[in-house]
Amino acid sequence: MATPFTGLTVLDFSSGMAGSLCTLVLADFGAEVVKVEPPNGDPYRSTPAWLGWNRGKESIVLDLNTAEGRQQAQHLAARADVLVESFRPGDTVELGIDYESLAHINPRLVYCSITGFGQKGPLRRIQGYEGVVAARAGRMLNLAGQPRRDGPVYSTVQTGSWHTSQAAIRGIIGALRVRDLTGNGQWVQTSIVRNLGYPHDSNAGPGSLVPIQLTKKDPVRWPPPPPGTDARGLSSIGYVPVRTKDGKWLQHGNQRDHHTEGHLRVIGLGKVLDEDPRFKKINSLSPENREILRRMILEAQAQKTADEWMELYIKDGNIAAEPYRHSAEGLTHSGMVKNNHVVEIQDPRVGPMKQIGLLVDLKDTPGKVGGPAPDLGQHTESVIERLSQRPVSNPNSAPKGTYINPPSSPAHPLDGVTILDVGTIQAGPLGCTFLADLGARVIKVDATDVRVDERRRPSGTAISDPRTYAGKECIRIDLQTPEGKEIMHNLISKADVLFHNFRLGVPERLKVDFATCHQINPRLVHVWMATYGEHSEHARRPGAHPIPGAIMGGPMRQMGHGMPPPPETQLDMEELVEATRWIMRANWGPDQNTSGAVATAIALGLRARDLNGVGQAVHVAMICANAYTNADEAYDYEGRPPYSVPDSEIHGLHALYRLYRAKEGWVFLGCLYPSEWKAFCHAVGRDDLHVDPRFSSPEARQQNNDTLIEEISRIFATRSAPDWESSLTAADVACVQADAAVEGEFYLSDPHALENNLSVEVEHPLVGTYRRYGGMVEFSATPGVYRTATQAGQHTDAILGELAYNIDQIQDFRDRSVVQ
Repeated sequence: MATPFTGLTVLDFSSGMAGSLCTLVLADFGAEVVKVEPPNGDPYRSTPAWLGWNRGKESIVLDLNTAEGRQQAQHLAARADVLVESFRPGDTVELGIDYESLAHINPRLVYCSITGFGQKGPLRRIQGYEGVVAARAGRMLNLAGQPRRDGPVYSTVQTGSWHTSQAAIRGIIGALRVRDLTGNGQWVQTSIVRNLGYPHDSNAGPGSLVPIQLTKKDPVRWPPPPPGTDARGLSSIGYVPVRTKDGKWLQHGNQRDHHTEGHLRVIGLGKVLDEDPRFKKINSLSPENREILRRMILEAQAQKTADEWMELYIKDGNIAAEPYRHSAEGLTHSGMVKNNHVVEIQDPRVGPMKQIGLLVDLKDTPGKVGGPAPDLGQHTESVIERLSQRPVSNPNSAPKGTYINPPSSPAHPLDGVTILDVGTIQAGPLGCTFLADLGARVIKVDATDVRVDERRRPSGTAISDPRTYAGKECIRIDLQTPEGKEIMHNLISKADVLFHNFRLGVPERLKVDFATCHQINPRLVHVWMATYGEHSEHARRPGAHPIPGAIMGGPMRQMGHGMPPPPETQLDMEELVEATRWIMRANWGPDQNTSGAVATAIALGLRARDLNGVGQAVHVAMICANAYTNADEAYDYEGRPPYSVPDSEIHGLHALYRLYRAKEGWVFLGCLYPSEWKAFCHAVGRDDLHVDPRFSSPEARQQNNDTLIEEISRIFATRSAPDWESSLTAADVACVQADAAVEGEFYLSDPHALENNLSVEVEHPLVGTYRRYGGMVEFSATPGVYRTATQAGQHTDAILGELAYNIDQIQDFRDRSVVQ
């Protein structure tokens, strides 16, 4: 059977992590990806991770600054299916490869643009490095307080680039689906700024990142805590980080009461649970009792080594915990290795190189990891000759997919698709929300346990989680009952996708496993998300949000230089508690990072189904998704360069990519290349720095990094942050104010955000009008649709009626709690 992108030709004009990961997944799942580079090559070729990002691709060289190069690019685009580019807005027009020009040549072309700040608005032309975007959009101000200093904090893990890569894939698949139905391609647009706030805003009430503004008589606002407070810092007891006897750190991820209680019993605190009334309700402790118990746990865990604790935890099987690792160390984890999330490629430049494996496991149409990344221009002649022999694409030249009753002219990319979201908590349901935004009908199936609704509802509000319930219809079914299973099977018979994240063995018990579902509906795509995957000694273990983070190295980068404290460092109890706070604040995002992979897994499964006519089992793992999120560090080979870790107070990576305090406020400076350094020196009136031997080359600047920081700090101290942003961006230097607004406020009210529809107004029947995040990807012909959050169980009766149950049957189900 055909893989999702079999037979497609992709021209990759992109540079950087987002575009590279997008086209990597396209190549891994069957596309012929041609990387089009300038004569000097992709500037990211100097980044070691580039070798992993670009495996399985061919490289050609075209000089788009020449008429011949532009003509050759247009010649190739006339014969391509997809084009991916990451130029700054406006540049493609000058280069002759803008969407309008190429769509005239090839109406079937799916053209995907990836930018930093979007195609419109006052920030559109600022160089879109992730650090620059994250600073201006408020991400770094939201991290304030991790180190005990004022001001924003550098965000190390490139979550925006990761989510942008996945939004681009979803956009391309959606546009290909529309092309199959209509014969026409379209312009797909996404940006890092679109993909920073939406996935990572917890929308969970007090202390969250200002998710929504209710425009009622008394608006509800949830501002972030002031810098230096412990909100989002000191963990719950279930999520406690601990230091072991050998000075290593373990992260726990026990979300449910029985897992937390099991952890405490294994470490010898069972008597406390049984006899001390202060700790009877383990996950609803008073702040005072929580801190008493935290110190008991830290004392107990110091009695054994990390390996000794992990042996006990694995033997128990119901305790979620993992040691903190760097990204390359995470590639050796048995869950990564035994589930084929790691591959070794013989690279001619560095030798055997460990890389991340396939993002998603499609059981019947699996992807295939290609060979090593190409040398510059390695395939120029062969590619041009091969593609030149192909006929120019036309609207009727390609076969249609195997659609059943498709919409004749879809209004949205996933019109006509029905997804059953049986997932719990955040990672999976959020991924399904991303597809609801593309027009899919998503039915959220919750249990008939009132605690499910309460756990997903921000305290003191009338709405369920505004992201994981956005745009969905909701039904509550007791799948433990025969009648509940019958209702579920009726839904399955009419659906295109079922998603769940149950632990191994549970789907069979609830009769929603792949074999059962496939028998009911052979076209159903059955998607399962797990923490580790289906193989290894960890397969049946629980694992929540912070676990894949600890495994795959993101927190180790976010902690900054000197953290966690070296094993030989002696810590008293309060120093130990402070270290746990710092470590926990560094471990944010693993759930949300997984949501992008879940959405991609569903989209890939749908694409394969539409090509082949049958559904299949699709598996995606949290650890693999978080390896991809850290794809700029998740590789290994002999002689691997050191990890890029920010300074001890987490300002940034080096003098030309970091936060600086201005006379008033803070700025972030992003000068990655020599030409940008020269432009900065000229713009601030310090041409002498550019020719100073200490700073005149990248090597010299690295050797004199601290001295250069001092020089630049004195410069920025002379003017305010808004002044610097205005003057330096006018000189085409990427320098932005980093404390203009916290992240949520930026998306709600910044002029650039509003012009790009980064938040949109929706109406909720209980709370009225509020603003939610806009789409993560835009379409020129078939836009997304952005709807309000809904209530758990809100549509139970309507959905049952659609399944032909009558009023008396529905009332009987309600009376017996089969549904709610």
